[in-house]
Amino acid sequence: MSRLLSAIALSLVLSLSAVPAAVAKPRDPAHAITSQLICPCSCGEVLSGCTCETGKSMQGTVENGIKQGKSKDQIVGALVAQYGEVIRGAPKAEGFNLIVWVAPFAATLAGFGIAFLILQRMVRRRAALTAPGLEGVAAGGRAGTRAGPSGRALQADLDALRARAEAELRQLRR
Repeated sequence: MSRLLSAIALSLVLSLSAVPAAVAKPRDPAHAITSQLICPCSCGEVLSGCTCETGKSMQGTVENGIKQGKSKDQIVGALVAQYGEVIRGAPKAEGFNLIVWVAPFAATLAGFGIAFLILQRMVRRRAALTAPGLEGVAAGGRAGTRAGPSGRALQADLDALRARAEAELRQLRR
């Protein structure tokens, strides 16, 4: 189980470190801001690619804020104050919004854990079926072909049940 968790952690670290530098640090500061915001109108596009009037207005606000020397946080804060939290492309990682960031990873780990337990149980059952004295059952043979006293007792029970079922069928036919 610890190997599985370490493999998952390693893959997450490698995938996060593989982000290209061009994606991590765009050259246009306006694009860096508008690519993280969603247009609040009915188009619902990312603000950097939006062509509606609201989107153009918001893009102008971002460009004016940059020209005035405002920071990214100040510009985004002003837009959030005007249009609401719905314009954020991703929720802030604080308070109740942490669930949005943590839940997918927790669900994935829980799924891997459940799959591990199910596979482990299946392997144990298969190993129990191939234990000595049960070769006939594991190979698809009849249960009564097993050696040993338990196989004879099982065959006797099956014969008794078969006789009872045949007697009940004869009685129903009358």
